[in-house]
Amino acid sequence: MSIRYLIGLMLLSSLSVRADIYRWVDEQGRLQFSDRPPAEEHAETVELKPLNQYDADEAEREGRSLTEGRDYRAEEKADKARRKAQRLAREKEQQQAQQRAAQCEKARYDLRMFSAKPYGSTSLEAMQKKRRRRDALNDKIKKYCH
Repeated sequence: MSIRYLIGLMLLSSLSVRADIYRWVDEQGRLQFSDRPPAEEHAETVELKPLNQYDADEAEREGRSLTEGRDYRAEEKADKARRKAQRLAREKEQQQAQQRAAQCEKARYDLRMFSAKPYGSTSLEAMQKKRRRRDALNDKIKKYCH
């Protein structure tokens, strides 16, 4: 007799228990939820959708098998490769910016040193050569210091 009672109890406990959820607005205008309806107010029953569901018929209509899934390892590997490429690109941009800053500083230094030298010769040819050199240094500054 106790075995039959135990089997019956196990079968009853395996059935899913469904509890209704009620929703209503109280006197202060606030929305309330409970598993028991309020005695003095009218409440409506809330229908909850299952959190996890899989429709095998839908999968078959879409041409997927029940065991088919996403290849998470391949996705993770591709994501890791993408992040590495982005990191390398950022590092390259930073290195180029540092090189431009150093070249800018050197061009400015060269122009200061060139401008600090006194005129040696006052001939037209020497002055033209000095102007070409100064213009070339100014062009370098424009190129590297933007």
